Amino acid sequence: MFSSRLSFADTTNALSKAKEKRLADGLPLVDLADSNPANAGFAWSAAELGPLLRRDGIQRQDPDPRGLPAARTAIADYYLARGQRVPLDRIFLSSSTSEAYAWVFKLLCNPGDELLVPEPAYPLLEVIAALEGVTLRPYRLAQLAGEWVIDTATLTMGRQTRGILCINPSNPTGAFVGRRDRDVLRGFALKHGLALICDEVFLDYPAEGVASPGTWVGETQVPMFVLSGLSKVALTPQLKLAWVVVAGAPEFVREAGRRLEHIADAFLSVNTPVQLAASDLLRRAEPLRAAVRARVAQNEAALRTWVTVAGQRCTVYPRPAGWTAILGLPPGVAEERFLLRGVEEGVWAHPGYFYGLPESTPSVVLSLLTNPDAFSQGLAALDKALRRS
Repeated sequence: MFSSRLSFADTTNALSKAKEKRLADGLPLVDLADSNPANAGFAWSAAELGPLLRRDGIQRQDPDPRGLPAARTAIADYYLARGQRVPLDRIFLSSSTSEAYAWVFKLLCNPGDELLVPEPAYPLLEVIAALEGVTLRPYRLAQLAGEWVIDTATLTMGRQTRGILCINPSNPTGAFVGRRDRDVLRGFALKHGLALICDEVFLDYPAEGVASPGTWVGETQVPMFVLSGLSKVALTPQLKLAWVVVAGAPEFVREAGRRLEHIADAFLSVNTPVQLAASDLLRRAEPLRAAVRARVAQNEAALRTWVTVAGQRCTVYPRPAGWTAILGLPPGVAEERFLLRGVEEGVWAHPGYFYGLPESTPSVVLSLLTNPDAFSQGLAALDKALRRS
């Protein structure tokens, strides 16, 4: 009696079962997959947020489908500080980046249509696509001279392909969409009449010494939707404000905006208090982002030291941006068996195959947001699990 869109809800895996059992038994478990900034100690205080969310105007509803002008102005200012001028009528507010994805999928696709998606990538995309009745066709990101780039041989069209997703920078690889891959995607989209959908939630987290190619909101040639939100930009996932910026040729921007406004108007999902607070949240967020970048660099250094000192035959993949590390495992070590032993030793992490990383080169994906003491405990537990593998 239920929709087949939820078929993914009927499956589980051995790792999740092992985690649930350990927690049900009341045993400790260091979570090296937790990417919630508040859980890692990066959160605005109630004293800071309280006044921002109690402003005059919260008692009224002003149902603008695109979002309140004041909030869209704050987002335009965010991009202006990054060298791009974005007109307010190109900005649409949603309650989350996931909802923004869903709106763009609705805009571009009929049920059964297809979108091209990078692999590896965050697995939530599969869930959103399933709920929208959309099929995903992967194209591979491959390592070339230590950088993740598009394997152009895997970028192929299907009969019902409607658009291409890219993530700038990617999760979990942290790779930016650089000039070479922008040219590849732009050329492919123009050749086949496709739109590009670019997720930039981690744009403000480049690794030290890495030059970011910047946002893609200034695109003028190809139909473009750029997604981001406060969850990562201002480290306030609890306040539920994200956005879509429509870019491209003027005629596309007008028609896409007209249709997207109808979708947004059907939901009006963004609450008034967070819209009124958006300007201050965006303007004051940089010290918190800087603290995150420092934590991530500290834990990444600890991970590299652990690999060297412990004598493990592991490798740490390059991380251009983001707050995730990919740990390559020794040849012959199976991801799932290793991580099941990790749960027994008191640590939880994600296998690379969760993200579409090739199983031929086994890997583990770790959150670098973790409290440093807990991160060290987790590495010690992984060390024990490796010695048993």
